[in-house]
Amino acid sequence: MIVPASKYLLAILNSKLADFYIRLLGVTRNGGYFEYKPMFVEQLPIPQLKIENKELTQIKRSIDNNNYMEIEYIVYNLYGLTQDEINYINSL
Repeated sequence: MIVPASKYLLAILNSKLADFYIRLLGVTRNGGYFEYKPMFVEQLPIPQLKIENKELTQIKRSIDNNNYMEIEYIVYNLYGLTQDEINYINSL
């Protein structure tokens, strides 16, 4: 459980980018199972936003509308990824 509940944090942690990053840190178990241990998840850098940031408003709207692709691209922009990096993450 993560407190406080935040749509912003939810979007970051459920993104392909966070999955990629955490899998680089962790290990795969038997049968290809990957365990998200707190010691790996807590190392994920989370960009700090001001209270009423444009990206935060977009993330909340996208979550409410179940627009997952838009959320992914907002997260990519928060981390300043290039198009080549985005293409690589999306290809996994």
